[in-house]
Amino acid sequence: MNESIFAYHSEFQPEVQVLVVFEDNEQYPTLKKYFDEYGYGFFIPSNNTVLIDGQNLIDMGSSELLKFIEAHEISHYIMGHDGPRSADDEIDADLGAYILLNEKGYTDSIKELVKNFRKRHGVKFSTKLLGRVKKYFPKVVGT
Repeated sequence: MNESIFAYHSEFQPEVQVLVVFEDNEQYPTLKKYFDEYGYGFFIPSNNTVLIDGQNLIDMGSSELLKFIEAHEISHYIMGHDGPRSADDEIDADLGAYILLNEKGYTDSIKELVKNFRKRHGVKFSTKLLGRVKKYFPKVVGT
């Protein structure tokens, strides 16, 4: 990999910058500790930035996971989750991600989300759960 970091503005929320960091980046060893604690990515509210562990994505060989992680973290942003996150916050962020991914037509990323929902949250995914986050995503019809 020639790039140690890949940066772009989120298509879900253009004011949020997404940084995908790879192991040849000098900051990766420090960031890896946070990825180990928080998962494949995390949102930094103080500067509207999502950091994603690009190395983990390469190692897993999953491009669908990138958009799922981005949408999940953007959902935290939309719902105002700016501190320690509860289990309910994490479920809601996945539900928000489902809505965002659906709006943009990322069907493979949605399949990844649905496939892992029970393992992540202990309950089976159902579109009925989307009502939990409906107020945050008002332009989405049918939620």
